[in-house]
Amino acid sequence: MIQCTHVYKRYKNGTNALYDINLSVDQGEFVYVIGPTGSGKSTLIKLMDAEEMCTKGNVKVVGIDVGELSKRQIPIYRRNIGVVFQDYKLLPHLTVFENIAYALEVIGMKKAQIRKRTIEVMKVVGLSEKGNSFPKELSGGQQQRIAIARGLAMEPDVLLFDEPTSALDPEMVGEVLAVMQELAQSGMTMVIVTHEMGFAREVADRVIFMADGVVVEDGTPEQVFEQTQEQRTKDFLSKVL
Repeated sequence: MIQCTHVYKRYKNGTNALYDINLSVDQGEFVYVIGPTGSGKSTLIKLMDAEEMCTKGNVKVVGIDVGELSKRQIPIYRRNIGVVFQDYKLLPHLTVFENIAYALEVIGMKKAQIRKRTIEVMKVVGLSEKGNSFPKELSGGQQQRIAIARGLAMEPDVLLFDEPTSALDPEMVGEVLAVMQELAQSGMTMVIVTHEMGFAREVADRVIFMADGVVVEDGTPEQVFEQTQEQRTKDFLSKVL
């Protein structure tokens, strides 16, 4: 479903964000990418959704070589994936229903189909009663659920999340994570960049731990968090002994 092979990313300002990244995500996997600020997590998502192109290496998503896409092809490619951003990117002058439907209007879907699909995804994220509300009338958690519904609307093969809970108050995080967990149980392929390590430990199929632009650990939650804790202990002991 997703394949990164010897991927490097260097920005125009000279920042080296990724070094020799090799990873794959299979269909139906629920993968969390965790790590400190500046570790390259968000850059990895940007390469997958074609917001950025790798400097060296190869990124393939749903069989498409992202690096070979022209600017004209990128919007078409993005119909295969859904992206949920940390800042929601909602249109404030549109209602919940209209925000979701707009993504389908852009690709030319018929009105009857748009209405049917929008109602479906509003139900999935628990917003069936909020269709006529405007974003400013809703909580941060509800706004993020609109963004998730919009990402689901085109029935993507892959759903990408870039720090989906970082802008939320702690009490709102749970409702968004609950929706994500339901999607995982439905078999949706998802890659989630997050700082919510506790949730990653509980529900992820795999956890990828990044630091300084490289993949440090890649395995089950049990493997990654056990090894990460062992490394922390070693680092602590090296400083005090």
